Amino acid sequence: MQKLKKTIIYFCFFLVPFLIFGQYLPSRNYSTKDGLPNNAVRSLFLDSENVLWIGTENGVSRMENGSFFNMDELDGLGHNSCWDISQDTNGNMWFASYGGGVSKFNGKKFTIFTTKDGLLANKTRKVFPYKNKMYVGTEQGVSIIDINTNKVVTPKMPTHKEDFICISFFEDDGEVYFTSIFDGLYKIDESGEIPKIMPIILHKNTYCLALFSSSLYSANDGFIDKFDILDIKNRKFTSSKFGKSTVWQFAKDKRNSIFAAAWGVYNPNGGLFRIEDDKMIDVSNQYGIDSKVLLNVVYDKTKDILYVGSNDKGIYKVRLDKIIDYSPFDGSSVIDFENFDKRKFLLHNKGVTILDSNKEILKTISLSEFKNVEQAYLNKGNNSINKQGVKSRDFELNFNIKADGIVFYEMVKHKNSFWIGSNIGIFEINSLGKIINYVPKHSLKFGFSSNDKFIETITYAGVRVYDDIYKLKSKHYSKFEKDTPQYIVQILSNKDKTYLLSVFNGLYVYHNNQFQSYLADEIWKEKKFKHITINDKGQLILAAEFGNVFIVEDSKTFKVLKTINKNKLVGKTILFLEAYKDCILIGTEKGMNIYQNGVFRLIDQEQGLKDCNFTTSQIFKNQLWLGTEKGFYTVDLDKLLKEQITVLGIAISKIAVNNIPIDKFNYKWFKYTSNKLVRDYQQNSFSIDFIPKGYPFPEKLKFRYRLKSNNRWSPYSDKANLFFPYLPYGDYLVEVEVFDSNAGKSTIFKLVDICVEPPFWFTWWFISLIILFISSVVFYIINRKRNIAKDKACKEKQVAEAKFEALSNQMNPHFIYNTLNSIQAYVGSNDERNSSLYISEFAGLMRKTLKNSPKQTITIKDEVEYLKSYIFIENMRFKGRISSEIYIDPLIDEATLEVYPMLLQPFVENVFVHAFDESHPFPKLKISFEILESKILECKIIDNGKGLNTRKQSKFHVSRGIALARERILLLQPANVDPIKIEMTENDGTTVTIRLLF
Repeated sequence: MQKLKKTIIYFCFFLVPFLIFGQYLPSRNYSTKDGLPNNAVRSLFLDSENVLWIGTENGVSRMENGSFFNMDELDGLGHNSCWDISQDTNGNMWFASYGGGVSKFNGKKFTIFTTKDGLLANKTRKVFPYKNKMYVGTEQGVSIIDINTNKVVTPKMPTHKEDFICISFFEDDGEVYFTSIFDGLYKIDESGEIPKIMPIILHKNTYCLALFSSSLYSANDGFIDKFDILDIKNRKFTSSKFGKSTVWQFAKDKRNSIFAAAWGVYNPNGGLFRIEDDKMIDVSNQYGIDSKVLLNVVYDKTKDILYVGSNDKGIYKVRLDKIIDYSPFDGSSVIDFENFDKRKFLLHNKGVTILDSNKEILKTISLSEFKNVEQAYLNKGNNSINKQGVKSRDFELNFNIKADGIVFYEMVKHKNSFWIGSNIGIFEINSLGKIINYVPKHSLKFGFSSNDKFIETITYAGVRVYDDIYKLKSKHYSKFEKDTPQYIVQILSNKDKTYLLSVFNGLYVYHNNQFQSYLADEIWKEKKFKHITINDKGQLILAAEFGNVFIVEDSKTFKVLKTINKNKLVGKTILFLEAYKDCILIGTEKGMNIYQNGVFRLIDQEQGLKDCNFTTSQIFKNQLWLGTEKGFYTVDLDKLLKEQITVLGIAISKIAVNNIPIDKFNYKWFKYTSNKLVRDYQQNSFSIDFIPKGYPFPEKLKFRYRLKSNNRWSPYSDKANLFFPYLPYGDYLVEVEVFDSNAGKSTIFKLVDICVEPPFWFTWWFISLIILFISSVVFYIINRKRNIAKDKACKEKQVAEAKFEALSNQMNPHFIYNTLNSIQAYVGSNDERNSSLYISEFAGLMRKTLKNSPKQTITIKDEVEYLKSYIFIENMRFKGRISSEIYIDPLIDEATLEVYPMLLQPFVENVFVHAFDESHPFPKLKISFEILESKILECKIIDNGKGLNTRKQSKFHVSRGIALARERILLLQPANVDPIKIEMTENDGTTVTIRLLF
């Protein structure tokens, strides 16, 4: 019996180190509930833009940005049962259907090839592109289609007993090979005008071929044949055989790992396998694949994603980048992590487990071992009651708790030991995983100060600080002292200070063997904290209970450097807080928020954190370890925090106007081909669906839009759809801003120009016609009024001329009467000489009068000559004793400047009639013409006669003469308000000033 026990112990000792907890990669399953047309996936294909195409038993689907876009026979597909998909060198997609031939799709329409077009059979299995041809594998052999001319050529098939099912192709050194399930490997010889089928290896049961480098993998019934292609060309057909299931497709990733999708048909041994060293390693469980009926596997090297198709549960997407790994850890709840050298110590609900650098289990300390240590301590006869210190109101231990009732609180690393708190006491474990000490203390939170003192927090009873924890020598701090820490949730040492975080009383510090409350001393008024850590600058980072995160400097002076508002975080409850380089990692129930230089990112279940109920966290070098209720995650921080790709562009996938989809000819490759959308004013409600391109995490995207560059942005939405109801007429440049919470970036894209044309009464041509019509009417009215005004002015001018002529005719008789009196006087005095001279001058004056009277204006030269003649005649009555002078401004051009005829004559006449008598010693008359500013001609008649006396004697005559002259001027110059001024002085002459406009 003793020997048996030793054997068991020996076996466990050597077996345990080889146990390992499998690493689970982030994966997701897509099925009909996500939009897939059918869960029976017959084919997978990644096109030149890394868009995944899925062939199912109910049509073809295309997956972009996590959404499925389906096509079937109603869209033009030849047959719904699609067994293979490929793409030719022209970019056309080809679909092999089991019963409907082959369908070629150019982005807009389908071209169907069947037996009517020369295809060997309508039941097709494979389509394989090479150069300008598409090779079609059918149930009866191979047909070749020219992708440019659509010409179908079918070579003669070899003699065969069963269906000559062509199921797989590959190309090597410019030659195309294929395999028939029941007949073996063949080569297509196209050296002649007609292709020929040449046998290479004749054997049964080949379901799939894959050529990687020089290794040709041939899937047989329940195993794999591995050939060397060079040996085959040299007619050496030996192969290595391995495996345990039937493979239907191979794929190779950028790490040169080969994957095989397998289905055992009649055996339940299918799944996803990784081929290593000629072995098939089942990785289905590790990759989250629960189907045993796998037919397809393809690899997206740009995103490092493996897509796996099943015949019963849809498709699986597996991320291979290993940024986030998950270990179920046998369903254990992880409480804390610590490390020593390259080993990791995991405290969980079942004990303590030590892992090596490869996460292999080196040792596990079970619950019973902890209970045994406690029991051994009691068995030594120690007085446990005294050790607990009832006088200081310790939280009493219950020594009757059984092993399965042990509850662990935390694990604290100090030097080379690990201290574990539990409901049965505190245990010390050395670096080899051996329990070396037991302390009968029940503390929910304990730690070590920067000067290596053990700090025990006592629920509702203050704190005890131990100089020697092993001898339980301590100093107790009463809770009634203001600086005594209470309700402590975390203890952290930084340099020479130890910080104690309270959930109710703020931040405490232990420094120089003294406690200090920052809240009580009014250093910091923040009360409720949950987490604390230190960044690479030695600054404190603290998370408050209600979500705010603080960056604090507490070296020489205390200062809050930055506050990260809780509204910026996704999630309500902070579950862990860590710092790495310049990043702050904040765990919530929604995932991990990453704060870096003002930028926020979110890592959640889409990237691999499916369980966000975090229990603990630790950073070891560049790895973040996160504990959960069921296992733990390891996160490669360097990969996670590097520059992330984001959305490369967006494309419109669907447009509906007034709830009616626009015609399909507007699309090519499922995208709206124009960058503009024009509709009239009655078609002004738009629904637009768009697809972000080239992005692996669609659930991390949020969208907002604006219709014009000067508009505000709309609120963010996670829907890739825009709806614009009843847009007013005008032009709208629709811009979409995409926020990527994985990368923490926003990108603005111009989506489409929408032009809502105005109603016809607001169109330019209609408005132009209206303006032209109104302008014509206005022009007609203005022109008519102008003509009326012109006619009126013409008539008024005629009236004025008539009045002027009448006035002129009024003055002429007066002058003639005076002249005839003078002639009569000469004749009566028998003065023949003067009579003749007078009559001669009078006759000349009359000629000038008759000449000038009909004219509206005459030149100053003519006016001066007329005045000279008149003055000469009048002066003869005074025997020539009145001296006269006529002055003309040198600026005046006598020959061109004109005045009204006989305008000055009445005033000159008044001088001779009223200004002088025979007693006047030196009678003098002066007439001047001068140019003033503002185009005014000033005419003055100046005499040195009797002046005011004469004015009184002849008031009526002078007033009448002035009135007649003024009336003449006003008739012809209405703007000349006061044209005539008369200045008279008693016995000192008269000055008449006449101003005319020219």
